[in-house]
Amino acid sequence: MKKAVFYNGKHLDYELTYKDVKNINLRIKPDGSICVSANKRVPQKFIEEFILSKAGFILKAQKKYENREKIRYFAEDEIRDVILDLCKKAYPYFEKKGIKYPQIKFRKMTSRWGSCHPAKGILTFNTNLMYAPPECVEYVVLHEFTHFLQANHSKAFYYELSAVCPDWKLRRKRLKEIAL
Repeated sequence: MKKAVFYNGKHLDYELTYKDVKNINLRIKPDGSICVSANKRVPQKFIEEFILSKAGFILKAQKKYENREKIRYFAEDEIRDVILDLCKKAYPYFEKKGIKYPQIKFRKMTSRWGSCHPAKGILTFNTNLMYAPPECVEYVVLHEFTHFLQANHSKAFYYELSAVCPDWKLRRKRLKEIAL
């Protein structure tokens, strides 16, 4: 159900869903909408106080998403071609190490830029990479390919990653500045 609270003269509209949960859960969607879920037994006043206590976070997240829309490096369907090209460019290095060319998949993800399933030979990339600068997209591709050599984030993983992407720390830092 649609609800609203006022914060510094601004309307904070939110969608409230009652669920069988222990805590009040708050989520800001990429379109800036506010979603709250809570147990039916939680009083409305308590939910509103919770939202007001998170108002700074909410406004910051909404601003980040708003700015992200303005800085789109690639079109949504074009990012697939960019990533496929980067995979083809990266592959010869990994092929020499005995890695077979993986199946490449794409989907929207909420908490990661990419994933690697070494046993299945699959790399999956977040379509939200269209908001990332080209050097950060390349970093994600190289990072995920490196998981075929080292499945975890051990020292050995970062040693391998450094061989193909010496400035990975800078690229990762820039990528973290982008909201998922």
